[in-house]
Amino acid sequence: MKRRSAREICNVLAMLAIFIGLGNEMAQASPRGEDMGIELEIRAWMPTLSASVQSSETSTIGDEVDLESTLGMKTRQNFFWPKATLHFADRHRLSVSYLNMRYSGDKIVTQPFTFGGTTFRAGEAIHSEVNFDELAAEYQYDFLKFSRLAASANLQARYLDIEAEVRGATQGTRKEDFQVPVPTIGVGIRVWPVEWLKVDGDFNIFKLGISAYEAEVIDSQAALTFSPWAWDWFGLSVGYVYYRVLLQDTDSGDRADWFQKGPYAAVTARF
Repeated sequence: MKRRSAREICNVLAMLAIFIGLGNEMAQASPRGEDMGIELEIRAWMPTLSASVQSSETSTIGDEVDLESTLGMKTRQNFFWPKATLHFADRHRLSVSYLNMRYSGDKIVTQPFTFGGTTFRAGEAIHSEVNFDELAAEYQYDFLKFSRLAASANLQARYLDIEAEVRGATQGTRKEDFQVPVPTIGVGIRVWPVEWLKVDGDFNIFKLGISAYEAEVIDSQAALTFSPWAWDWFGLSVGYVYYRVLLQDTDSGDRADWFQKGPYAAVTARF
């Protein structure tokens, strides 16, 4: 019995020694790029889009117009998405990003629909465009930070500018605009299995419902970032983004429902 207890104590001490050794090794090998002050990232995003817009005028209630099935827009396109990040303190980061997307389409109307107070009838040739701009500023604070693991609280301020236009051969042009600032809050996590590989993800959300206005934003993403060849200043990433925006004026019935998801590849330079 005593021999068994002594053997168990030796096993526990050996395991503790292994964990202490691994902990020291992890602390000594800091992840690549974490000590840099500025990051400049450019993404190539390849999302699919599912979206609709509704536009009413005075007493004329608009129909919910689907961008693909009703307007004939191509909903699979690629976009560049630049982002700049400043590491201004050990646990603090500020970043700004700008996303500009444009979709367009041409179609012969197969079913009549009303947009902006005008009814576009079956058989009419139409051209449509949607411009979507998002300017975002983000603050991140690492409330947990270890040598190979960090968790952050995110606070974002977004300005969304959405413009939809339908131009008919006989009915002329009708437009609908949405310009709105939207804050989001969220959490993020970063893990480095080895010093040259980062696994990170975040989830950000905002939801508001008042007497005449409703808004919802969900932004979530996950990525793998490689920093090869012992280059602290360089990173290659692959990731996936889920992005949903819902804006509605409950008085007029004007509404925009925007949902995108898809993979991206990115290059990062650090200074």
